[in-house]
Parts: sequence; C-alpha cells; structure tokens
Amino acid sequence: MRCTWLSENNRVQFLLGNALLVEESKWKVPCFLDSTIKGTDISPMQYEQVVLWIEHLRSHFKFHPETYGLTVSILNRILATVKVQTKYLRCIAITCLYLAVKTNEEDEIIPSIKKLAGQSGCLYSSAEILRMERIILDKLQWDLYMATPVDFLNIVRMAE
Repeated sequence: MRCTWLSENNRVQFLLGNALLVEESKWKVPCFLDSTIKGTDISPMQYEQVVLWIEHLRSHFKFHPETYGLTVSILNRILATVKVQTKYLRCIAITCLYLAVKTNEEDEIIPSIKKLAGQSGCLYSSAEILRMERIILDKLQWDLYMATPVDFLNIVRMAE
C-alpha cells in the first residue's frame, strides 16, 4: 500500500497502525493454565515441541521465515478457538503449515500434501490433512492472514 500523500514518517506510522489494527482484531493467545492450554489436553511442553517441529519442517522444505510466522499464528488462533486433543496436535500443526505454505510460497515449491505428510513423519494421511484443513478454515472463517512480527519489520525496513 503506497501512501504518497503522507510524509515518510507519517506513512510508516500509518502502515504500522493498520498492521496493528489487523493484529488486534484477530489475535487470540492460547492460555496455559495448570500446565495445559485452557480447554485442551495440550501442555506447554507439547506446544513447544510442535512449534519446534514446524520450524524443522520449514527449514527442511526451505520455506520462507514468513511462512513459519504465519503457521504459528494460525496454530495459536486455532488453539485459542477450539478444544484440541493431544492426538490431533501434529495433524493440526502440519495442516497449519500447509495453509501457510499455500498462502506465502511460490507455486513451484509447494509440495503435494502426500509429500509433505510423508517427509514430515506426521503419520496422517492426505485425506486426514485435507479434512483438518477444511475444519481450520471453517473455524477461522477462511481468514488466515494476520500481521506477524515479520510484517512489522518489513514496514520499518521499507521506510529506510
């Protein structure tokens, strides 16, 4: 978004303000209470492990860092929205990664669901991931994008 009518400082302030409004309207954080996420069976350690696993997959497939940020953002939003059982955590995580990949990456490097599932070692079938994709999209009302820290850094970098 180009704001040619504003001075450089005002333009950066305008862009940061818009990104912050988007973040405020969508941000929900999964609450950890008594060693689990409120309303789930997931412990902070399990959450940390799955987030590290997502980063490992991002690195393995050479996806952009923005894809990782969006993946974790989608994961946090879904964990804050629905009750999740531990046995589905990896399925949800790989699906969040796949959604972020389809949103952020170039078509040429997007792996098939079968390849992503196989190389990730998540033990879920393509059909299960596709079914989870539909559930996540429905729960998030098909609105995946949320401002991530990388977006804020890009806005500041553009101003330089």
